[in-house]
Amino acid sequence: MDINQLKYFITVAQTLNFSEAARRHKITQPSISHHINELEKRVGVKLFLRDKRRVTLTAAGQELLPHAMEIVQAAQNALLKARQAEENAAGHISISAVTAASEVLSRCLSIFSVKYPDILVDISFTSGREQVIAMNANKYDFHFALEDMVPAGGNFDYIISNEDDLCLVLPKGHPMAGQPLDFSKLRNERFIIASETDSPAMYEQIMNVCRARNYKPKIVNRYDRVEAVVLSVAAGLGISIVPRAISKVFFSEKVEVVPIDGPDTKRVYVVAWHKRITNTAAKRFLEIVKELLT
Repeated sequence: MDINQLKYFITVAQTLNFSEAARRHKITQPSISHHINELEKRVGVKLFLRDKRRVTLTAAGQELLPHAMEIVQAAQNALLKARQAEENAAGHISISAVTAASEVLSRCLSIFSVKYPDILVDISFTSGREQVIAMNANKYDFHFALEDMVPAGGNFDYIISNEDDLCLVLPKGHPMAGQPLDFSKLRNERFIIASETDSPAMYEQIMNVCRARNYKPKIVNRYDRVEAVVLSVAAGLGISIVPRAISKVFFSEKVEVVPIDGPDTKRVYVVAWHKRITNTAAKRFLEIVKELLT
């Protein structure tokens, strides 16, 4: 059934005047009459009684009128929803993030949620290994990750979001807190680290930092999440080396942070996305990311 025919029918039914209906729709009166005749053929009944003096609705026309109005309104609502989706008044994006990128992610989301409050955002915090797997599977719209995690091959674009560095974390009140860092004094300390399996890039960097300073850590525990590492240090179970951003987010009041000098402690974080973005909501989020970080 032609929506325009229903619109013409509604206007004629409301005005009871074919000429007025034609004027409102900016078409000719014969065209209005033709569309009404076609609608009557489709329905199989007369909708209007017409003579030289007046136009009246038939019983069938009176019955059809409220239903026709509902159909036209539903069609208009559907078109509006489609436009809103395109304009991202509604939509959905998915984000994978390593914990050390939390601060940048929070800033992006704060701006995005104000501008696009109806877009749903799914966030998954992942280990380094999970992040790499997710990128290769193209599982998320955006990845807040370490630069080294971005797969080679050119399928991803990214923007550098922030830089961080590795630091030594000690339990609160540790004798070395506030002292110049001397790795030789750490040889007998219990060392806790994020596992090589779940955080391979961080594990390798930490071990390289230790080797460069002739320090062989006495590893007593390996955890699959760096958050668990900081928790254990806060509980007095040992010491560790973690990204400074992590030490700020978790149990910061219960650990002592000691800087480690040297360029080998630096870590570069990025916001990465697949080059072929088809999700309109994701395009809007990317606009926010670029505005904030470039």
